[in-house]
Amino acid sequence: MSGEKIPINRTLVGIISLVCLGIAAYLFWLAAPDQFAQQDVATGAFMRVGLLMFALWLALPTRNRDAAWANVSPWVFVVIIMAVVGVAVRPKIVVPLLIVMAVFGFVLRPRNKKRSRR
Repeated sequence: MSGEKIPINRTLVGIISLVCLGIAAYLFWLAAPDQFAQQDVATGAFMRVGLLMFALWLALPTRNRDAAWANVSPWVFVVIIMAVVGVAVRPKIVVPLLIVMAVFGFVLRPRNKKRSRR
C-alpha cells in the first residue's frame, strides 16, 4: 500500500468541523448545566476537534491552489517550530517576537517594480 494516495474529501472535513463546533456551542450556551456529569469535558473535546478539523480544512488543497504546506521551505519550517517552542517555554516573549517578525516582514517584503527617479 505504500505509494498510494489517499483521497481526502475537503467538504467532509469542513462539515465535520462545523458539526463539532456546533455541538460545542450548544453544550456551552444552551444545554442545562447538569445535563450530564462530564459536560465540560465533552464541550472541550468537541471544541478542540472542531478547531483542529477547521485548521486541516484550511490547509487542504483546493482545485485552484496547492496545499498550504506545498511551498514552505525547510528553513521557514524550522523557524516556525522554534517560535512555537519558544512561546510554549516562555509565553512572555510573544509580544517581542511579533515585533521582530513585523520588522523582518517590513524589511524583507517584495519591492515595487517601479521606482521613482530622484
